[in-house]
Amino acid sequence: MTIQQYNKNLTFSNTYKHTNCQVTQGGKLVAEVANSHYCFCVCEQPIPKAGKIQFTFQILTGSDFFVGIGFKDIMQQKNYYDCNNSGTYLIKENGPTQSHDNKDIHDKQLSLDKYIKWSKQNNPQKTFAKQWIDTSQQLYPCVGLGRKAQIKILN
Repeated sequence: MTIQQYNKNLTFSNTYKHTNCQVTQGGKLVAEVANSHYCFCVCEQPIPKAGKIQFTFQILTGSDFFVGIGFKDIMQQKNYYDCNNSGTYLIKENGPTQSHDNKDIHDKQLSLDKYIKWSKQNNPQKTFAKQWIDTSQQLYPCVGLGRKAQIKILN
C-alpha cells in the first residue's frame, strides 16, 4: 500500500465515533456538534503494520482538538469520549503530547525524531514525535474534537 493510496482512501467512521461527532462529505469531514468536550472519531482504515504512511488533517474551525492515532477497542470502551488519557497517541492543538503508554510525556512539548512525526503545515520546521508506539494491536488515525471543532482529511 503506497502513501498516496492510503491518504486517498482514508475516511472518518460513522460507526466508531462519539454521538456528538457528525461525519459528512463522504467521510472526509468530522464536526463536534454539541459544543462539548473531547469527543473522538476514528478513521475506518487501520494503519498498515509495515512501511511508512502519511495522512493529513486540516483544521477548519475550532481551537480545542487532538489529532493522532489510537486503539479502536480501547476508545470504544470509553464511548469515544475523553480518550486523550488512554488508548491514544496524540498531539493537542497547541503542541502538548499525550501517550497511551508513557504518562511521563503527558502535556509536554517534545521535539524528538523517533517513530511518529507530527508537523504543522504553517511551521513544518517544528516537529513533534512520540518515543514509542505499542503496535501489538491495530492502530487507527483518530481525532478528538471539542467546542464545535471541524476537521477534514486531506487527500
